[in-house]
Amino acid sequence: MVDNALYNTQEILDLLKLEQTGEDRYRGQSHFMGSPNVFGGQVLGQSLYAAAVTVPERRVHSLHSMFILPGNHRLPIDYEVERVRDGGSFSTRRVVAYQEGRRIFVMSASFQTEEEGLSHQRPAPANPDPDTLPSSIAEWKKLSEAGKRPFMPVPVDFRADHPGDIYSGHNGKPSKQVWTRAPMALPDDTLTHEALFAYVSDYGLLWTALQPHGIFMGDRRLQIASLDHTIWFHRPFRMDEWLLFAMESPNASGGRGLCFAHVYNQKGELVATLAQEGLIRIREKKA
Repeated sequence: MVDNALYNTQEILDLLKLEQTGEDRYRGQSHFMGSPNVFGGQVLGQSLYAAAVTVPERRVHSLHSMFILPGNHRLPIDYEVERVRDGGSFSTRRVVAYQEGRRIFVMSASFQTEEEGLSHQRPAPANPDPDTLPSSIAEWKKLSEAGKRPFMPVPVDFRADHPGDIYSGHNGKPSKQVWTRAPMALPDDTLTHEALFAYVSDYGLLWTALQPHGIFMGDRRLQIASLDHTIWFHRPFRMDEWLLFAMESPNASGGRGLCFAHVYNQKGELVATLAQEGLIRIREKKA
């Protein structure tokens, strides 16, 4: 049984499924994540869903997206899919997300027919067994009850070397490792796992750029927002099995931070790679 006080897994799975409103047109609902703006992972997951349902016979291998305007969590989001090309092995789709007639997000995604090929990968880093680590979610709930930080239910469990590590500012290094897994068995269809992965991929990645500077999420001086987000899907995976997000931030400058993540399953197989750049501004308080 999933603890609804900690996890909202089924709510997010339902949120990621869209209503078809016309030919290659879809509508998704929004939900509150503690901010008046729509959570970026929601738009990523819903856009991937909209594109993928137009290519049922192929699986996504990459998506490249840009956040244009903040979305309003009180309003639904309309998605328009452009069928750019269907080739012998690959299909290309472009998705534009709208609210009140304004473009807030664009994404290009490529889908491929399954095939065999050369195989090598970056080795998985040394990492602890996730079953030996405490849940970060329970720790966040305790902090919330103590009045130190607001808490919102999440669709997956997070387990890191340091309690609350995903919130940044703890270890002083521009890197961290976080295990992630849905707390319930999920359906077998691949789109469910890929859309949820896209949703979860926006948790904590950009925050890695804050760690060398001792800045925490929630700092009132901080203005932070996603600018772009890319995912390359390498191998099949399941979101109800442990995945290790090995994150690093190679650069922060010019009011922006760049972050990468290599994602591994428990067998050490590299299943995906992420890249994200975001706006990071520290506004000093006026005297």
